[in-house]
Amino acid sequence: MKHIFVSVHTPMFPNGGHSGDDMWYSGNNNIRPRIAGKDADYGIIERRDQMLEVMVNQSKKVRAVLTGDEHNYNHLVVNPEMEMYPEKWDKKKLKLNRTIYQINNGAAGAPYYAQEVLPWSSYCKSFTTRNALVFISVNGEKVSVQTINPDTLEEIETFEIEP
Repeated sequence: MKHIFVSVHTPMFPNGGHSGDDMWYSGNNNIRPRIAGKDADYGIIERRDQMLEVMVNQSKKVRAVLTGDEHNYNHLVVNPEMEMYPEKWDKKKLKLNRTIYQINNGAAGAPYYAQEVLPWSSYCKSFTTRNALVFISVNGEKVSVQTINPDTLEEIETFEIEP
């Protein structure tokens, strides 16, 4: 197995419509996941970082995180230079050792959510509220993504997922 794609419902880095929840909660790490009716020991941003540690720093095979929830299509380049924390973050900051991609496709739902300005916004390479259908093609080491509007067959974007 050369390539792993992880699918989760909520974006690790929301871009439009769910910055007040998902894995960000407007930068409020006091929000705790609930497990078996009890608050977890770590806040939502710390839990996001624990997932990233496993997917990015402990594995070379995870290429992208596929998300939904936000009613839009966007792709985000998650790399070591990307800002991931709120101002005045007083906890440990995770340092990523490579790049992965977050591809959000919730573009078949309503209402559509507009793009928001967040710490990682400059790394969001594509954003649309048009209907979107995402095709991921794997040919050996090469991973390509093509996104089209299924109503018009218009291409929204095509890009390569870098190793």
